[in-house]
Amino acid sequence: TAPTVPQVPEISASEALSYVGKYATVKFVVGAANYAPNSKGKPTFLNDRYPNQQFTVVIWGNNRAKFGAPETLYGGKCIRTTGLIETYRRNPQIEAKEPTQIQVCN
Repeated sequence: TAPTVPQVPEISASEALSYVGKYATVKFVVGAANYAPNSKGKPTFLNDRYPNQQFTVVIWGNNRAKFGAPETLYGGKCIRTTGLIETYRRNPQIEAKEPTQIQVCN
């Protein structure tokens, strides 16, 4: 039999802070998408809004090529991202390492 994959809850960006340290799927509209090629690690940030974001997806430069141009691909769209919710400067975030972690909502 195939191994069972544990179900992860689907939550909103505003709920993400209460899921830190857990796996979840966060559904939100990307209100701000920014590639920072001159910053350490060359990150791409997908935020629900900016500057007062409730949730961020970060794609580091070493994984960026797998996603193409994520700030163009996902900017302004509703997405679902699945992964371990961590915090950076008290803001909840998921690090997306693989494109399978992000789906555009229908």
